[in-house]
Amino acid sequence: MSSYKRGIAYQYVKETKYDRESIFDRGDFGQIPRPPVYKTYPDNARIPLPRPDFEETDSLWGILNQRRSKRRYSADPISTTTLATVLWAAQGITLPARDYQFRTAPSAGALYPVETYLSIHRVSDLKHGIYHFNVRDFVLEEITQGNFSNHMSRAALGQAMVGRAAVLFIWTAMVLRSMWKYRNRCIRYIYMDAGHIAQNLQLAATALGLGCCTIGAFYDQEINAMLEIDGEEETAVYLAAVGNVYV
Repeated sequence: MSSYKRGIAYQYVKETKYDRESIFDRGDFGQIPRPPVYKTYPDNARIPLPRPDFEETDSLWGILNQRRSKRRYSADPISTTTLATVLWAAQGITLPARDYQFRTAPSAGALYPVETYLSIHRVSDLKHGIYHFNVRDFVLEEITQGNFSNHMSRAALGQAMVGRAAVLFIWTAMVLRSMWKYRNRCIRYIYMDAGHIAQNLQLAATALGLGCCTIGAFYDQEINAMLEIDGEEETAVYLAAVGNVYV
């Protein structure tokens, strides 16, 4: 066997393939209790978000044609309404359905294991800081005040665009939210879910004339520490910088 095929990436794909004999194999780690559908910070300060502004934009086909990863941002802030609009586009609730509520992005088994955090750098009427997006109530929950733009940039392997962005989206995986049903294969689905959400954000940003660039390269534990999460049951999986385009 080639040495690279013994690596964790190849082995993970191999060990999580479905076949007719193993598809119902529950693995050797016992019963996993189903975790809560939503994560909230009930004791933290809450900032209600304004209603999204569904202004008339270019057609979907035009937006798809225009979509590019843009890394140069101006110093101009974005408005809270603009932030609310792209948040809704990325992961907003579109239809109540039992306990989980359908959203703008699809999710394997409607389990929605991806949480959204924001590092606010330049957003009108919002203090610098790290916030959690409470999708059910459409509010931001304050985690920590302070300007984290330089810290986030360093944690993203020194990528300067992270610090220049008006806001950095940080997506985390609530692993057990998917694992209780899909066992080890859940990691495949979590990254698919994150990709769906990120594409929604990219298209919404393009429609509104914003720049957006998704980022997969970062020091995981540094991001996790700033979010005050454990890095195991919940861990950062994807980032996206958003801001007004520098011209």
